[in-house]
Amino acid sequence: MSKKILIVEDEMINAILLKKILIKQGFQITVANNGEEARHLLEREQFDAVLTDWMMPHMDGIELIRFIRANIRPTPLIIMITALVSETAKKYALESGADEFIAKPIDTDDIVVRVNDGLKKIEQAKEQSKEKAKLNKKDIEQINEANPPFPAVAIASSTGGPPVLLEIFKNLPSNTKAAFFIVQHGPIWMLETFAQRLKKETEFDVLLGEDNLTIEEGKIYVAPGDKHMIIDADTFKIKLDDGPKENFVKPAADPLFRSVAKAFGRYTVAVVTTGLGKDGTQGLYYISKVKGSIIIQDPATATAPSMPQSAIDTGLNHRKVELKELAKAISEAVFPLSASIKIKNR
Repeated sequence: MSKKILIVEDEMINAILLKKILIKQGFQITVANNGEEARHLLEREQFDAVLTDWMMPHMDGIELIRFIRANIRPTPLIIMITALVSETAKKYALESGADEFIAKPIDTDDIVVRVNDGLKKIEQAKEQSKEKAKLNKKDIEQINEANPPFPAVAIASSTGGPPVLLEIFKNLPSNTKAAFFIVQHGPIWMLETFAQRLKKETEFDVLLGEDNLTIEEGKIYVAPGDKHMIIDADTFKIKLDDGPKENFVKPAADPLFRSVAKAFGRYTVAVVTTGLGKDGTQGLYYISKVKGSIIIQDPATATAPSMPQSAIDTGLNHRKVELKELAKAISEAVFPLSASIKIKNR
């Protein structure tokens, strides 16, 4: 059965264009002229995706997104399509709960890719996570007892992630003795802006991941928006991988988790927060294999609960915590690891 998409657009020309593009891809399309009309439709029937304009009468796109996040289950893919393209507008839309942000005028190929990848992430999240991930035997055999200079905290985050990450690092002491690696799904512009904001609003030194960048304790490394970020276990340097998407995204958390498991072993703390899909789930098996720690945001406190719920469904040993307790949980996990390294290196 073809997927159902709700287009919310008060400009008829734009609505017709979107409808033609998506019908050609085999989708069933319904059009609403404003957010209020869309709200009534969403209360009566289920849609797989909602593509909404921002500035509309009666109920604007931001209000609609917040209504969907708070009230509609299962939550559809949400894409904001708007002519408001300032950095502030983009950040506001994504932090309000949009999965994707697309600027007008519409690029036909781009919107088709974004819709298809987003829907695939939703389908992926519905798969049975309790089926054990297929671990690469060669990778596992190469994982020896790691001897890192300090612990690592690797964080997977997607829809609704920036406010969560800010909450974590505003409340985490800047002298926490670990290196921090973040995969936040998003385009280049978003991650560059987010890294700057994280540096400005916290006491941490924040860097975008670069090829051959040496890892240092106490710093945060954010994966750039067009490549996977991995850790070289021999040199403890960052490597950027321009390989294919994993879990329909690039950067993805799974490549980071696999490499951190190899480089830092049991001195790893993996964290999965809010997000659409199941990125990070497969990588957690590697973290578990080396006896690293796993912390998962309580899905009930997540803007998009499917990533943390998928992680929980693995059945791997983990600590589930509410958003406001994430910083404390990370600090408590890092402290004994840091102390152990210090004692070992005396």
